Amino acid sequence: MTNDDRPDTGHEASVEEAYLLIERAQVQHDPAAVERLSRAAVARGWADVVVLLHFARSLAGRAARVDDSAHLDAMLETAGSIGNQVLMALAIAAKASRAADRRRDAACTPSAASLLVRAVVLLDDEDSSAPVVHRAAALIEVGCVAHELGLWELAMENYTLTETVLARCTDDRWSATRRRQRLVVALNTTELALDWACALAAVGDWEGAAGRAAQALAEVPVPVGPEWPPPWVEQYRGHRGLLAAFTAGTVEPPVDGSAGEAIGAARAGDAERAALLADEATQGVGFFLPSSTRLLMLSLAAQRPGTNPAALRYGAELALLRWNDRLDRMAGMQEAVAVERRRRDHERLARDIVVDELTGLSNRRGLNAFCSSLGDARSEESACAVFMIDVDHFKAVNDGFGHEVGDLVLTRLGAILSDQIRPVDLAARLGGDEFIMILCEVQRPVAYARAQQVLDAILTHPWETIAPGLTVSVSIGVEYGGTRELSAMLSEADRGLYDAKRQGRGRVAGAVSQATPA
Repeated sequence: MTNDDRPDTGHEASVEEAYLLIERAQVQHDPAAVERLSRAAVARGWADVVVLLHFARSLAGRAARVDDSAHLDAMLETAGSIGNQVLMALAIAAKASRAADRRRDAACTPSAASLLVRAVVLLDDEDSSAPVVHRAAALIEVGCVAHELGLWELAMENYTLTETVLARCTDDRWSATRRRQRLVVALNTTELALDWACALAAVGDWEGAAGRAAQALAEVPVPVGPEWPPPWVEQYRGHRGLLAAFTAGTVEPPVDGSAGEAIGAARAGDAERAALLADEATQGVGFFLPSSTRLLMLSLAAQRPGTNPAALRYGAELALLRWNDRLDRMAGMQEAVAVERRRRDHERLARDIVVDELTGLSNRRGLNAFCSSLGDARSEESACAVFMIDVDHFKAVNDGFGHEVGDLVLTRLGAILSDQIRPVDLAARLGGDEFIMILCEVQRPVAYARAQQVLDAILTHPWETIAPGLTVSVSIGVEYGGTRELSAMLSEADRGLYDAKRQGRGRVAGAVSQATPA
């Protein structure tokens, strides 16, 4: 049986496969497998899997040094289309990572830091409906970008959050993915600790470097098993060995290497031997070294006998400037995140003030603000239509089916009315079962037709899905005029609503309804 003929193993298995393809994309991309799974995900409406596969394509493009912006844009667009903040954060963090790669390009906008701020704040809200592996993936990506930008405190914070999220998960789904995510966190936090310790040593704070290393080594090492790719094994053990050199300790299995010996010699005060070993380490150690580790090796190598003292002072000054710049950038990032959180909170507060909680429509306060903007003397007058809407016999719905059903009816009505308006229009709940719609820049005959559409959409809605035997109809009063006459139009539309009820309910009435639609 080919992969295309395989039985449907469901969404959970597809998520697992997508994360495996993401991991492989960075070393051995399988475009055919990505495309097969992508077709299946699109056919089944699994938007989260589609997002992950765009991420895999992006990582493969990055490894091949080709433009991956189309895949990053598709990630964000797809995540946004389903309103998934966690996957949006993953997409934005991935964009930040690419921006960090190109941060020396002055034409690159927006900046990696501004994108990172957005991703961090999006992850503030915990969505219990989102798979834990998605949240963990987003937190890991944010941590990676923060590390790359020298925002090490933020990186460690996100890796710690990832560990917490994975540890408290009681769901037995995606266990293989969660296990690999734990490995990634272990690998990344060890690399981060080494980068941090070496930067401290470079500015002469060997005690601080030893403390940072000891803190990292105090964590129980993750067992290295067959699921670890060989490069990961070498890097993890190599980094832990270098951290142990800062504490004059050892790790199991022991790691031989000139870089660790250079650190040990420098700690012991043997600058000449440290320089010799560090020079050897700059030629390569067999595994990836963080940038601060490479710089520390160069700094130690420069302290060989005969080096111009001015050159050594120059190097020390550069290291200190680099460290202080990092601290300034970290402080700036903390302030930027705080500002973004305040902006988000203000937006939520403003939205809550003008939005009806039950229906999601505007409330009276929102209606008043909308009417004020239309009636502003500075605004150009345009034609508009007002619909006053009232649910027929709503008390009977509450009495016969219960208030919970009544609330569901109002919620569903809010969704129906929202579908009937454009961005320039307004739908609001006045209270109880009374609603209003204001349609802007609309012609008179179109106004009547739109009112009839609203009436029909409500009448034909499958209300029995809420409660067997439930039916719902509304009466609508319509008035048409200019935006400067809005106050009078509201009163006329209310009279039209009264006429619709007097004429038997479930109909449209008012001045516009008397005209023959074109």
